[in-house]
Amino acid sequence: MLEFFATPSFENIAVYWYFVLFFASVFGGVVGSISGGAGMVTMPLLLSSGLNPLAALATNKLQACVGSFTGAAHYYAQGLVDMRTNSLCIGIAVVFASFGAISVQFIESGILSKLLPFVMIAIGAYFLFSRNISDTDRAKSPHIALLYGTCAAASFYGGFLGVGIGTLVLTMFVSIGGYGLSKALASSRWVVFSINIASTLFFTLSGNVLWVLGLVMCVGQAIGASIGAKLAIKHGAKIIKPFVICLCFALSIQLLYKEFF
Repeated sequence: MLEFFATPSFENIAVYWYFVLFFASVFGGVVGSISGGAGMVTMPLLLSSGLNPLAALATNKLQACVGSFTGAAHYYAQGLVDMRTNSLCIGIAVVFASFGAISVQFIESGILSKLLPFVMIAIGAYFLFSRNISDTDRAKSPHIALLYGTCAAASFYGGFLGVGIGTLVLTMFVSIGGYGLSKALASSRWVVFSINIASTLFFTLSGNVLWVLGLVMCVGQAIGASIGAKLAIKHGAKIIKPFVICLCFALSIQLLYKEFF
């Protein structure tokens, strides 16, 4: 009798999680396209659904591919991305994200998890107190070597763990590249897409992706990312900056609670 009332499941998780995670991916897509950090919305729920950490991370990367590409395509169509300038960053992202995705399957991620909330607090404070952050480019000659080195480190982290990677790459383009906020966001979407594609490939080869759930979330991401990109293109720094600040402090609180309490 009790079996009759058992919750239906598929891919070893309850069916109702497919609906929950679809709507979470829509919201995550909006957040990701405006400020980065869609994983803050989707990863905790994937873990709460009962998935093991690698399956949750792999499935999250799959749906993030669609969200980051949707946002990137919208920004490219508006002429906000110079692919010649960003092509090396994209190449670096593919290589180092691959290393990160391979490493996470063998290395404990605890140290990075404990450091990340403090990094997010620093980024939030930077955006909150810096008076130079706007839609206007600041540096005619960005620090190229530092930009590429930071891109490599961020991309490794993106493949390894990835929570908050969109915000990290956005901050990199603003603080080191000297980009205006809209241009930095547009460029960051292409780098994040490259990170997601590379890491998803290696997670797929290791058999950790839940494909049906991932594809359901891909649809949600496409919807949300399209909405978010249109809002960011229309309102620019007026909407991007407060989103980044709120996201950073919300993510830091979430991670501090998870890691230390």
